[in-house]
Amino acid sequence: MRYLNTYDFPPYRPPNEAESALIRITRGCPWNRCTFCFMYKDIRFKAKSLEDVKNDVNKARQIYKTTESIFLGDSDNLVHKELPEIVLYIKKTFPEVKRITAYARAKTILKRKMEFLKAVRKAGLDRLHIGLESGDAKVLDWLYKGARPEEMIEAGQKARKAGFEVSFYVLSGAGGRERWKEHALNSARVLNKAKPDFIRLRTLTLKHGTPLKDKLGKGEFEITPPLERLKEVRLFVENLTVEKCFLASDHVTNYLWAGGAVIYRGVAGKLPEDKKTMIETLDQAIGLIESENLEIKDSNRLYEEGFFTAL
Repeated sequence: MRYLNTYDFPPYRPPNEAESALIRITRGCPWNRCTFCFMYKDIRFKAKSLEDVKNDVNKARQIYKTTESIFLGDSDNLVHKELPEIVLYIKKTFPEVKRITAYARAKTILKRKMEFLKAVRKAGLDRLHIGLESGDAKVLDWLYKGARPEEMIEAGQKARKAGFEVSFYVLSGAGGRERWKEHALNSARVLNKAKPDFIRLRTLTLKHGTPLKDKLGKGEFEITPPLERLKEVRLFVENLTVEKCFLASDHVTNYLWAGGAVIYRGVAGKLPEDKKTMIETLDQAIGLIESENLEIKDSNRLYEEGFFTAL
């Protein structure tokens, strides 16, 4: 299709947006300093012009004959001053769409006036994906997220007040071997106060060229081993008190392997209804590892072995 030669596809999107139409509003990340992230390191941040975005929306209409969901790339579209007009144009061009979502930084949500956020929501942007990564202040420092735990709480609350669905990402293993307990407990504390609609677990997988990978090589950071990581997730889930929230482990980095087979695929379910079942699943996996002499491989091990080339 000739449109594919000129259409500016976003390079990344959440796994649950795999079937969504993709429309790029900005390029790269305005922060782009997180020590664990590799996604936009070679892209200079730019807010695309309104004309360029509308041209891409028109091309997208010809590529996607019908779609129920649209994801807007790249990492932080709330910085775009013309976002309300852009979303309105997308809704006009795709009248059948039922959901429009985007990534957002907590700091940007806090900087934006409520009037702007409500205008974006009224235009038709339904859900914001926000990277919490950790609720522990020390862990956020070494991840260099650029936001404090209380700012994460405030951003989540503000986004919900503006009418958005909020999806927070938690980075399992972000506390390393040193602070996995603090990471679990404080992440649960932040989310209990922020009250998101979704919590999505990812596992810290250090790629070559990231600052945190360099710290690992220097002995300044130690990856959380698989058993401790399961105990971390269990402690995290046990301390969640959020309601009307869905917890997902919708990423392959959460898996654990033994003998070439997957022995753990993560936990998922409604909170608080499925909390007991999730804890039982974690207890089974923990018990298996503790009772059997198994060689456990996680996403970091498989990345080093070349099993994962992209995450």
